[in-house]
Amino acid sequence: MANSKIAIPAAAMIAIAAAWPGPSMANSSHSGVIAEVAVETSAANVIQTMADQAINELTDQTLADDVRRKKFVSLMDRYFAMDVVSRFVLGRYWRSISKDEIEEFSVLLQNYLALNYANQFKEFNGEQFVVGNEVQKNKDTFVESQFVRPDGPPINIVWRMRVFDDSYKIIDVSIEGLSMGITQRDEFTSVIQQNNDDVSALTEALKAKTGL
Repeated sequence: MANSKIAIPAAAMIAIAAAWPGPSMANSSHSGVIAEVAVETSAANVIQTMADQAINELTDQTLADDVRRKKFVSLMDRYFAMDVVSRFVLGRYWRSISKDEIEEFSVLLQNYLALNYANQFKEFNGEQFVVGNEVQKNKDTFVESQFVRPDGPPINIVWRMRVFDDSYKIIDVSIEGLSMGITQRDEFTSVIQQNNDDVSALTEALKAKTGL
């Protein structure tokens, strides 16, 4: 399976795990008003809390790689709607497998992303993550942010969030206008199609990659 990692600084890596669902995720442009949703905390606060936790827990260079990956998976469990993410990255193929198979795929997806991206947090070197405006469009809320580097222009990151059980969860992230959900879906769709539309071929490839 091709490696589709994108060279993005470490503090933005948690965004990549962010995966990604909902219709028309490729277009991250939006306009609207500040979200007014009766939830536990604002979408912007959720992103700030996640970023702080990621930097605090994942940038310790003394962490063993397997421990860092486990912490990365734990962050995904907390902040991402992984069931929605899994269905989106499977595209139309999720309808052809059982609920148990989708749950298994979700675990594999988390570990695959952690394997690809968690260790890049070791490269973090004092960059700043700045949360900006929060706007609402239809049923989703978009949080703008920037990853500010001392040696280059800032990287623009837009988080797409939706309320589940009175809490905001991330359902997509666009980095400089590129949807990570669609990027991952395209990769996985290619693997499935190359194997006669057999989803189990993708599952087995992920197992081989992650050792699960």
